[in-house]
Amino acid sequence: MSGPVTVRETLPQLTAWGAQLVAGENGLDRTVSWASLMRAQLPAFQDLRRGELAVLSLASVQALQDRGAPISLLTVLDQLVTLDAAGAIIAGLTPANALPRPLASMARELRARADQLALPIIALPQQAPLADVRAAILALVAERRDRPTSPLEPVDAYAAQMRASLRSEALEALLAGAYVGEAQMRMRASHLGYDLNQPHIVLWVQLHAAIAHNAKHDARYDGAHYLARSRALAEALQVALGAWTQLREPDQVIALLPLGPDRSPQDLAERVATQITRTLGDAQDRRTPEWAAGLGEPASAPAQVRRSAQEAQDAAQLGAMVLGTRHIARPADLGVYRLLLTLREHNELAPFTQRALEPLLRDQRHGDTLIETLEAFFACNGNSTRAAEKLHLHRNSLLYRLNQARDLLGQDLDDPETRLTLQLAIKGRRVLRLKEERPAYEQ
Repeated sequence: MSGPVTVRETLPQLTAWGAQLVAGENGLDRTVSWASLMRAQLPAFQDLRRGELAVLSLASVQALQDRGAPISLLTVLDQLVTLDAAGAIIAGLTPANALPRPLASMARELRARADQLALPIIALPQQAPLADVRAAILALVAERRDRPTSPLEPVDAYAAQMRASLRSEALEALLAGAYVGEAQMRMRASHLGYDLNQPHIVLWVQLHAAIAHNAKHDARYDGAHYLARSRALAEALQVALGAWTQLREPDQVIALLPLGPDRSPQDLAERVATQITRTLGDAQDRRTPEWAAGLGEPASAPAQVRRSAQEAQDAAQLGAMVLGTRHIARPADLGVYRLLLTLREHNELAPFTQRALEPLLRDQRHGDTLIETLEAFFACNGNSTRAAEKLHLHRNSLLYRLNQARDLLGQDLDDPETRLTLQLAIKGRRVLRLKEERPAYEQ
């Protein structure tokens, strides 16, 4: 289907949040050009234009009233009529029997006037996430605009392809920091439908088979399968969270997520987890791929997005080691790895790691094996029996390797300072390898 979106067509997009049409049924064929959230200050709909759906809540109206603003549901209705809006989505109108008596009376008058004006009013429960509701409507409008009307109109298909290409190029430039200036980048994003004047945070999702099992070199690795999952996840993040997304390889999704006044990083992490579970499946489903995800710190300006992206990728990869798979990690979750990341960025980690492990690294035949053995031994708090089980070795074989490492290092592995130094160096080696594996433009 192509052509403009109508209010009637938005209703199925909102059923997940308990939407109900409560007035204005005769106006359901009004065209929807966009959707705007009501501001928490006057004028409440400064940017609303003809044909847009207004998205608001009774709580927002009440907050304005508490600040002395001369506003009510009826004045909001009058403003929407004046602006020739397509209709309104109002959270808090349902269930009607829960409204206080004065508000219930005003709601009845609102519905009666909306019916007379054929202005659709869609009611939502108070707890409905309005940012997500707006994102779902915008996704429908954007999809319809981008979709070609018929095979006989290749110009539309070409235009949609060009828009997708421009979005991808702009996001790539933003993530890499490869743009002329912040003002130009903000304008470029705005033309593509993204507002970089508000804070954002970068999400990095890696389908985990490639991290844990080097699946790209495994005959069982099905790139087409992972690509389909990645695309589905990117689309879900776009629709539900208003994300600006990009696929890298068939198994990575990068998303730039807006942080609004109603979204803290923790709230965003929970919403992202919901979308990942809905799209990829939960842990009980054997068909669900392993995944790891990371969120960077908030970026309040375009120049900070690259830093947030690097933090998100590090958090995804290191979080899989610290927290396990199917977790969304943030830098604060990484423990000592956060310190090691800081040392890496100041070019101090590599010299430290090299000095600590150099006697083992010189042994090209056994060095990596001995480092792996030490890592398991330290992870088991020096319990050689448990470490042997973890490495699937006989305990005597483990002790033989430990003696080899002790001889090469010339240090006592029972000494607490020696253990701490070696543990940090081994973890640091992991951190350095993460950067070595990245393409040059990501470093």
